[in-house]
Amino acid sequence: MLAGCGAILAAAGTTWIQAQTPSTAPSQILATDLVNIPGQEALFFMADWRPNQQLPWHAHPEGHEFVYVIQGAVTFEIDGVGSRTVKAGEMLYVRPDVPHRAQNAHDGSSRTLVVRIKDKSKPIMVGVPR
Repeated sequence: MLAGCGAILAAAGTTWIQAQTPSTAPSQILATDLVNIPGQEALFFMADWRPNQQLPWHAHPEGHEFVYVIQGAVTFEIDGVGSRTVKAGEMLYVRPDVPHRAQNAHDGSSRTLVVRIKDKSKPIMVGVPR
């Protein structure tokens, strides 16, 4: 799956953004238009999760989301799929427009790399009331 991320980078005209000091808010580390896919962009984020930290229900309008857990474990609850805990070294794919939420499932902190492929005219995420 990481090879797939490399292919995305190879196909993209890249614009690098310097990574920020790790915090609980995701740091955007790369934003790039996708060559030969008009109107689409790839966004890469690094997120550090405190113990028990949660991300409420949300969706990504017409946006694909890939999550790679670098450290710890994160539990995702995805509409129509159920709950899945993703551990360090594992990946998860969330389809466009599917409501989901996440929580750090590790006693310590967790770290994730998030890749989103989306239409440039759409927001990155929208809240989903529950």
